[in-house]
Amino acid sequence: MRALTIILGLFFCVSGVFSDEKIREAKVGNPIILLHPESQQASADAYYRAVEKNVFNGVIPLKHAQLAALSASVAMKCIYCIPAHTNLARAAGATEEEIKTAVAIAADVALNSSMLYGNQFEMEKFLGMFE
Repeated sequence: MRALTIILGLFFCVSGVFSDEKIREAKVGNPIILLHPESQQASADAYYRAVEKNVFNGVIPLKHAQLAALSASVAMKCIYCIPAHTNLARAAGATEEEIKTAVAIAADVALNSSMLYGNQFEMEKFLGMFE
């Protein structure tokens, strides 16, 4: 729940995305839900609550889950998620070295993906490397 509180704090601080009035009118605690069509907001709220409960506070320790989310955010090049998950990882106890390592993992995956895809490396040969 601490992570959700931090996420909500981050999003309430973002200026220009949601007016104060719109946030007060919202019947949900997560302003990202307002980005969904009204007909989907209840389902989106249930989804985000389930992710918070079962993923970020599930079988993987929160710090590791946030580092994985940071790595995925870097891979997606998401300007919103990178600072959010960096701060959430820190709040969960991640060190600067762990954060740099999560970013380096994303960079390594991107490099190898580009090399394999760009050179049209044969899939069967690639999969055979892991048998």
